[in-house]
Amino acid sequence: MSTNEIPAYRILSPNGFYGPDDHLYIEDSNGPAEISYDGEPNEEMEPLNEAARIKMAAYLEKLDSAAREAAEKAGKAFIERPRNLDGGLALATAVARADMSIMGVKRDADSINIRRLEASPVEETGTANPKRGRGRPRLQHVA
Repeated sequence: MSTNEIPAYRILSPNGFYGPDDHLYIEDSNGPAEISYDGEPNEEMEPLNEAARIKMAAYLEKLDSAAREAAEKAGKAFIERPRNLDGGLALATAVARADMSIMGVKRDADSINIRRLEASPVEETGTANPKRGRGRPRLQHVA
């Protein structure tokens, strides 16, 4: 990398990139916006040259170190961010496997057979006067 090479990026976000020069760089008829940007990149930028790749790697390392510190403070295990498609696929597969039941078959409430072994001598609790509906009460003849 030459010292005078300026990092160049392709904007991947469909909403564009709002630069520090108060301009929105968005996809046009020529395709995605390509900019030269010397500031800190973000995840919605694709590096186009070696200088941009170095800055992007430093940015991702900064995110990982901040996440590592946050996980350490919270007492949780740190899982590194995937850097490519294979890593993302492996992480998604691990999450799906964690949600899977042991034998691979999920049981639903309808398939569980449950019944009372002995009848209870006490009636179910409730009210002697069920809730009345709206309007005038029915005429009940005492016979």
